[in-house]
Amino acid sequence: MEPTTAAMLVGGGKVVEGVSGYKAGQASAKSAMATAMYNKQISDINALMEQERGRIVHSITDRNAEVIAERASYDAYLLGQQADAVEEQASFDMQIAERQYDIFTAEKRAKWGTSGVTMQGSPAVVAYADAHAAAVNLANIELRGAQAAGEIDQTAEMTKYKGHADYNATLQQGLLQQYASDIQRANIINEGNMNMYAGMSKAYQAKQAANAALVKGFTSAITAGVGAYGSMGGFAPAGGTAATGLGGGTMGPFNTLQSNSAGSFNAMGGSAGWQFQ
Repeated sequence: MEPTTAAMLVGGGKVVEGVSGYKAGQASAKSAMATAMYNKQISDINALMEQERGRIVHSITDRNAEVIAERASYDAYLLGQQADAVEEQASFDMQIAERQYDIFTAEKRAKWGTSGVTMQGSPAVVAYADAHAAAVNLANIELRGAQAAGEIDQTAEMTKYKGHADYNATLQQGLLQQYASDIQRANIINEGNMNMYAGMSKAYQAKQAANAALVKGFTSAITAGVGAYGSMGGFAPAGGTAATGLGGGTMGPFNTLQSNSAGSFNAMGGSAGWQFQ
């Protein structure tokens, strides 16, 4: 085979290998970049979904806190109404008791008057005792009413206090849930960025490998072509021909020139190239 043809065939094969490696590397780089972009989009979507979830949870928690506060306020209002009712009932019971005492006293005095008994001595003591008993009874009615109303008012205050505490605790829970959601969203974004960076790094490495494969292909092609050219005798010396004489003598690559008496040069054998003497 002719040396040039052999060199072209061998070198061309190496070039094809290099181009194939370059194309494969470029395809791998594109695939890595596409995967990185896709994963980044998914990460961004997840981050947005987490942000929306955190907002919704926070909103629901805040609404629950408002419901708790409203319920506590309403329950305290109902208890206040009960306390007012107890006070009114106690006042009514006192009025009834006073009225019954007045009627009882009037009837007793009337009986004593018709019987000729005067309000002196034992009758006076009895009347005084009755009045004292009536006063104590009225005081007990008033005290029991006040105690019952006071207990209900205290329960109402405790209900309002508990509602206020539950409201604050629920708001705090909402803030903590929002904070946890923000942390989760930040982690999603950070993970997405890291995956994106890893994908871009992989794509860059694939491009570098593609370029290296192409350069290696061309280098191998040159080396293999030169080797094939040499192995097919491309660098062998061609057959020698007689050189043109100067001054009637024969000249070769290792001849020396010497001046003769006629003023011309003669070719003389030598070992260091052309020499002029």
